[in-house]
Amino acid sequence: MFDPTPEMLARLSNDPYEVHGMQAGFQLPRRIWRSMFALYAIFFLGIGAATGRDTATIFMLVISALYALIYFGTASILHAQKGPEHTSPLDRAGGTLDTWTGPMDRGTVAAQILAVPAGFAFLGVAFLVIRGTAGF
Repeated sequence: MFDPTPEMLARLSNDPYEVHGMQAGFQLPRRIWRSMFALYAIFFLGIGAATGRDTATIFMLVISALYALIYFGTASILHAQKGPEHTSPLDRAGGTLDTWTGPMDRGTVAAQILAVPAGFAFLGVAFLVIRGTAGF
């Protein structure tokens, strides 16, 4: 008789090839999506406050912010249309996300996904600090 291990059951419950019923979904915790959105918002607010002095600059910032909203909006719409899905494997105690290069824990996934948005947020804040200390 076949007796699956808990690890096998966890993998089966998040089958990315499921075509009906519960779906695997994005498999990222909601807090990672929210953190990414917040970091990009910090970037746009910092850059906007530091450089948004003329119409052309504001126009470019609005276009860039709209692209970011399209990115998050598309993910949100796809999530809403997809139907019910399993919780992220990272929300489980000791859960890992299966990737092409092997399983990754919550901290590693967050670091890889949030590294670029955190860099952009730092850049936006740095521009704002430079603008504030330069006195112009």
